[in-house]
Amino acid sequence: GPLARAIRAKLDAALQPTHLQVLDESPRHGGPPGAETHFAVVVVSGHFSGLSPLQRHRLVHAALRTELAGPLHALAIVARTPQQWESDPHVPPRPPCLGGSKHERHQD
Repeated sequence: GPLARAIRAKLDAALQPTHLQVLDESPRHGGPPGAETHFAVVVVSGHFSGLSPLQRHRLVHAALRTELAGPLHALAIVARTPQQWESDPHVPPRPPCLGGSKHERHQD
């Protein structure tokens, strides 16, 4: 969809990744068809060399600032250097969605 394309284009431009996966996980989170609200990205970039995981996530967030302020509700990030990716291309599974919404009222 259009949001997935925007995410891909912005991460390509900002981080020049050697490997990039953009996964729309919105259907797993109960959104309506085509909602594009929940994404996971795997970004492998030399720009991450020498940076902590927090610093790497900040670079991804900076590239997607506009999307995170608007339609993008959740973003799971795997950010690795090319060397890390070569030694371990395994991406850990994300936990299942527990459901719920900030718009729902929760009963105690």
